[in-house]
Amino acid sequence: MMMPDSWFIEEFEGRVGALSFHVDEVLFEKKSMYQNVKVVKNSFFGNVMLLDDLVMLTDKDEFFYHDMLVHVPMACADSPENVLIVGGGDGGSVREMLKHPGVRRVVLCEIDGMVIEAAREFFPALSSYLDDGRVEVVVADGIEYVRAHKNEFDCICIDSTDPIGPAVGLFSTEFYGNIRDALTDRGAMSAQTESPAWSLEQFSSIVHNMRQSFGNAYPYLVPIPCYPSGLWSCTLCFKQDRNPAEDFDRKRTELVSEKCRYYNTDIHRACFTLPNFVKQAL
Repeated sequence: MMMPDSWFIEEFEGRVGALSFHVDEVLFEKKSMYQNVKVVKNSFFGNVMLLDDLVMLTDKDEFFYHDMLVHVPMACADSPENVLIVGGGDGGSVREMLKHPGVRRVVLCEIDGMVIEAAREFFPALSSYLDDGRVEVVVADGIEYVRAHKNEFDCICIDSTDPIGPAVGLFSTEFYGNIRDALTDRGAMSAQTESPAWSLEQFSSIVHNMRQSFGNAYPYLVPIPCYPSGLWSCTLCFKQDRNPAEDFDRKRTELVSEKCRYYNTDIHRACFTLPNFVKQAL
């Protein structure tokens, strides 16, 4: 919500906590057919994108999320050439995909064209990569797109909002099954899977759905300062199971990590080490 004195407050989990920051200026606000899209400016965080008054990304800390959502599965996929991002209309995941040598085609499937519109104007460091010749931007429902493409992608990243509104279907066993079918034999996928610190039951339910569809699921932890609790998770799945902490392309990881602000080989191995409360919940 926006307070009268120009403070933004995002309340978490029934008002148990909140993120707040001063809004220096509202740069963009429109309502699409799916959600309210807003971009505000803060002197510390830079530009901040809000969807239905939930923080999606900030200039200050977007790299934590995009590095880990993309490079962990990409390092595990065998020589990825054709890749898909479901959601992610800001372009940050596309930027990270293009750091991998050998990538020939990146499909971005975003349901809400207004997110792309806002990102192009106010997050050019991310959205400019949408104009790369290897990138195909599709404004469509990711659920329908994935269902129509079988055995096509070497890596798929589900860069979605929380499991509310138009994103609910992106967390179902049916959708994960279609993701599995869309992967090539040695393909990998990743998705953001909420905060195990503050939404442990929801996190566990999502991972369970993935395991039902894939037969495997490997949650890993990501610090994201502007997300609820600051401790977030992504989960990795394979069409053919393997150990992601060991079975990954170290040479490519070393090359890519030189261009990253957070991800590197040591973090790739370490992120799969889970605290006891998470292990017990799973």
